[in-house]
Amino acid sequence: MLVIRRRAGESIFIADDVEIEVLEITPTRVKLGIKAPKEVPVLRKEVRLTQDHNRAAAQEISLHLLTPLLSHLRVKP
Repeated sequence: MLVIRRRAGESIFIADDVEIEVLEITPTRVKLGIKAPKEVPVLRKEVRLTQDHNRAAAQEISLHLLTPLLSHLRVKP
C-alpha cells in the first residue's frame, strides 16, 4: 500500500487516466474528487462489499429451493 500525504487542491494519478484530488479536509473527513474514464468503475468500498456479498448469496441458493418458487410463479391456463 502506498501511503502519501496531500493537501487540499493537490492530487495524485493512477496510471495515465485516473486522477484523485483532495478537495477538502476537515477534522473528521476528507473530500476526494475522482476523474476517471466511464469504463473505469469507481465505487465506495461498502458498495463493492455489498455487491460481492449479494453475488455470493445468490450462488448459494440451491436449485431444489428454487423449484417450488418457479412452479408457483408459472401462469396456469
